[in-house]
Amino acid sequence: MKIKADKRLISAAVGLAFFVPALLLDKIWGAFAAYLTLYALAWAAAAWSVVVKAARNIRRGVVFDENFLMLVASAGAFVINLVFSDYATLNSPGGGEAMMDGVLVMLLYQVGEYFQALAVRRSRKSIRGLLSVRPDSAVVLRGGEEKEVSPEEVEVGELTIVKAGERIALDGVVTDGASYVDTSAVTGESVPTYVKAGDKVRSGCIAVDGLLTIRTTETFGESTASRMLRLVEEAADRKAKQETFITTFAKVYTPVVCAVALLVAVIPPLVQSLAFGGGSEVWQQWIYTALSLLVVSCPCALVISVPLTFFSGIGGASKTGVLVKGSDCFSSYAKTNIMAFDKTGTITTGRFAVGEINTDKDTLSALAAAESRFNHPIALAFGGLNKNGSVCTAAEDVSGKGIKATVNGRALIAGTHAFIAGSGVACEETHSPFTVVHIAVDGVYKGFVTVRDEIKPESAEAVAECRRQGIRTVMLTGDRKEVAEAVAREAGIDEVRAGMLPRDKTDAVTELKKQGTVLFCGDGINDAPVIAAADTGCAMGGAGSDAAIEAADVVVMHDDPRSVVAGRAHAKKVIRIATENIVGSLVVKIAIMILSVLLPAVGAVAEFPLWIAIMGDVGVCLVAIANSMRALRCKNPRARNAANAAGA
Repeated sequence: MKIKADKRLISAAVGLAFFVPALLLDKIWGAFAAYLTLYALAWAAAAWSVVVKAARNIRRGVVFDENFLMLVASAGAFVINLVFSDYATLNSPGGGEAMMDGVLVMLLYQVGEYFQALAVRRSRKSIRGLLSVRPDSAVVLRGGEEKEVSPEEVEVGELTIVKAGERIALDGVVTDGASYVDTSAVTGESVPTYVKAGDKVRSGCIAVDGLLTIRTTETFGESTASRMLRLVEEAADRKAKQETFITTFAKVYTPVVCAVALLVAVIPPLVQSLAFGGGSEVWQQWIYTALSLLVVSCPCALVISVPLTFFSGIGGASKTGVLVKGSDCFSSYAKTNIMAFDKTGTITTGRFAVGEINTDKDTLSALAAAESRFNHPIALAFGGLNKNGSVCTAAEDVSGKGIKATVNGRALIAGTHAFIAGSGVACEETHSPFTVVHIAVDGVYKGFVTVRDEIKPESAEAVAECRRQGIRTVMLTGDRKEVAEAVAREAGIDEVRAGMLPRDKTDAVTELKKQGTVLFCGDGINDAPVIAAADTGCAMGGAGSDAAIEAADVVVMHDDPRSVVAGRAHAKKVIRIATENIVGSLVVKIAIMILSVLLPAVGAVAEFPLWIAIMGDVGVCLVAIANSMRALRCKNPRARNAANAAGA
C-alpha cells in the first residue's frame, strides 16, 4: 500500500511539473504547440496508472468504474478543445482552457487517490498491529537443553522458556519463575499483569522483567494468538448490508450515469440547434457539461468510504481487545436492546472465594491450613487465608459432606450443617444462598464461613452502563435460584432465570427475540447453542471454550463485561458513520449533478467547469474518508482502571 500511495504522489508531482509551464504558455503567450505538448505530457504523467487500471478492468468485463469515468472526462476535454476550437483561438492566450481542465481532473484525482490510500493504510495499521502477537519461534526444554524451534513443533505438555522481553509462544501454565506480563496486544490492557508459578498465561503476551518456565496447554494453532489472527482474517470476508448495497448500487449507478451523460451531450444541443439554431459552440457547451456530469458522478466516495468505515470499526474495537468477526455483525450488535448473560465466568469469575466470615482468625487460619491439603474448587477458595501459619498434619475428605483434619494438634471438622450435627456438635442451621462451611474444633462449634462464586468487580458497572443506554439485562443460568438472585441483586441485573439447561437457555433467547434484538454473552461449551441462537452472540475469549468462541459474532479477549456494552456503543457509532457517508455523499453528488445540467440550461453559465466537478468529487470523497476514520477510535472501559493503577 505504501508503494502504491507513493506512485500516486509521484504521478501528481511529475504531472504538476509539466502543468505549470504549460499553464504559463497557454494563459500568457498562447503558444499552442508548446502548451499542447506540455499539457499532453502532464496528462500522461498523471493518468498512466488510471489507464492501466481501466484497461485491466475492461479485460475483466468491468467497464463502468471510476477509472473509466475519469479517463473519458479528462481525455474528452482535450477532444473538445481540439475539435471545436479554431487555430486562431488555440494560438491566442487562454485558448487551451478545456485542456487545462482535463489535466486538472487527473491531477486532483491522483491527489484524492493518494489521500484515500493514506486513510486505508492508517486503518489497516490497526489490524496489522495484531500480526505482532504472532511469535516467530519458541524455546523448548528437551533433554535438559534449550532448543529454539518453530511454535508449530511444540506439543502440549512441553516446557517452554520465555526470557524478559520475549513473546510467549503458546498458551500454558507457569511452572517456575515470576514476571510482569504485557498483555496489551491481546487484551488491550495497558498495565502489565504479574504472574507467578501456577498462573495461566496466553500466547502473544510479552514477559517484561523476568524468566518464565511455562508448561504448554494448547497447540500453537489453538493458542490465543493464532485464534485472534484467524478471527480477524475471517472478519474481512464478512460484509455488512451497507457494503453489499454499495457494491450492487455502483454496478447499476455508473452505467446509468454514463447513459444520462450521453443523453445530455446529444439531446439538448440537438434540440437547441433545430429550434433556435446554433453552431459548434452549442455542442461544445453540452458535451463539456456531460463530461462534468461524468466526473462528479464518480462513486468512489461510496465505494471507498463505506467498506473503510467497517474495516476501521473492526480495527478500532480490536485495539481494546474486542474482536468483531465481520462487518455483518455490526448491525445487529448496534440494535441490541436486550443483553442476556450467563452467570458463571461471565458475570462471576468462575472461581470460588470466601464471602461472609463468622468465626475467629485462629479458626479461619486452621481451616485454611486443612483445606490446603485438597484441590477441589471450594478448598482453593481458602488459599492465602492461613495468616497464623497453622500446620495441618493429617486431613481426610468426606466426599460431599466436609473434611476431617488435625491442625496444630487439634481435631478440626468442617462442612455442611448435617455433617457437623452428625458428628455430635450442636450448631444452628444458617440460611444463605451460598455454600456454608460450618467449623468445629475439638468438638466445640466455632462458627461458619460462606463460599461463593466471586462476582467480577466490573459486572455491576457493565449493568449500570446497560441501564444508561436503555438496555434490558437478563441472567440465564443453570445455578440454583437463590444463588442466581443474590448475584443478580449485587450486579443490578433486571431479570433472572435460573435452573436452566442449555436447551432452556436457547428457548429463552428465542422468546426474548420476540421482544427485541438480543445479545447473549457466555463462555462455556454449553453456551455455544444459545450464543448461536442470539441475534448477536458474544463469547468471553480469555476463559471461553472453543465451541463458544467459534459460535460467537463478538469475542471479548479479556473477559470484561463492560467491553460487551462498550462494543455495542462502538457498533452504533460505526453504523451511524456508514449511514452518514452514504446519505451525505449521495445528496452532495446529486445536488452537483443537477447544477451541472441546470446552470447551463438556464444560461447561468456557458458550461459547468470540469475542475469544479472534480473538486466536488474529490472533496466529497475526502470528507467521507475522514469521517470513516472516526471508527478507528473505540472507547476502552478498561482505560480508566489502567490509568488509576498506573497512578497508584
